[in-house]
Amino acid sequence: MIKVRNLSKFYGEKLAIDRLNFELKEGEIVGLLGLNGAGKTTTIRILTGYLMATDGLCELNGLNTFEHPLDVKKKIGYLPETPPLYPELTVIEYLTFAARIKQISEEDLSSELNRVLGLTDLNQVKEKVIETLSLGFRKRVGIAQAILGNPEIIIMDEPISGLDPKQIVEIRNLIHGLKEKHTILLSSHILPEVYKTCNRFLFLHKGRLVYQCDRQELEREMENLSGLEVTLSGKSRSETEIYLNGIASKSGATLKFVGEDSVGSTFLVNTSSERKFKEELYSGISSSGILPEFIRKQDVTLEQIFMNKV
Repeated sequence: MIKVRNLSKFYGEKLAIDRLNFELKEGEIVGLLGLNGAGKTTTIRILTGYLMATDGLCELNGLNTFEHPLDVKKKIGYLPETPPLYPELTVIEYLTFAARIKQISEEDLSSELNRVLGLTDLNQVKEKVIETLSLGFRKRVGIAQAILGNPEIIIMDEPISGLDPKQIVEIRNLIHGLKEKHTILLSSHILPEVYKTCNRFLFLHKGRLVYQCDRQELEREMENLSGLEVTLSGKSRSETEIYLNGIASKSGATLKFVGEDSVGSTFLVNTSSERKFKEELYSGISSSGILPEFIRKQDVTLEQIFMNKV
């Protein structure tokens, strides 16, 4: 559905994206991941025809985006990071306006509006003025305009940015509901949420594609990089470290000192068997004079993924 070959973009002398190569297959939900400034939005704007590339090839369902821009746009539903809404209009007024821009016929207009209102659960607010809606509902309105006309490809830029946890779950479920009929590319810098939404992942860093994988490969990568954050008190840092090194050698773990404060000394433990490490830790801790303050799973961040791949 989407094919990108050696895609590059300069802003003056600044290289924003650097010879990108990737593909999306029909029915996939693919996450375009990267820290702020990685080139995600520039890539998306080129795919949607908003920007011209400096070099390279981009095809959507066999059509060159640069040679057939209008035909390509008909196949794409696009949700920018800030949805292109008219705050003074009601939801139904705005969607009617967007549908007519997309040249949906008057004969099909009512049924198409009902379809997208139902899919995005907006019937309850369709007569409300957009500026009175919460951010979560405004995102829904943006998604509704993106899927008007039932495009084959939906591209979303930071669809969950700024949302609260409840809204994130609602938008995630909405995106999952679209995957049966659409190929979806969404960008984000929030790894945990995109991980729950997508089945394949592209990692951008400084305009370059540094890593791509499917869900199973990412799970293995996250497991390899994840660890336990352990804070212990009762002894000096050096005595605590000697004790932990003994535990680590028995359980096949590696140890890294993180810091020391009024609570105690904190270490990051990487191990393939958290259960074995904890058993070894607690079995001898009562006689050592060392007290466990905190033991918690450390979440893997985008920064860790990038540092491991760049």
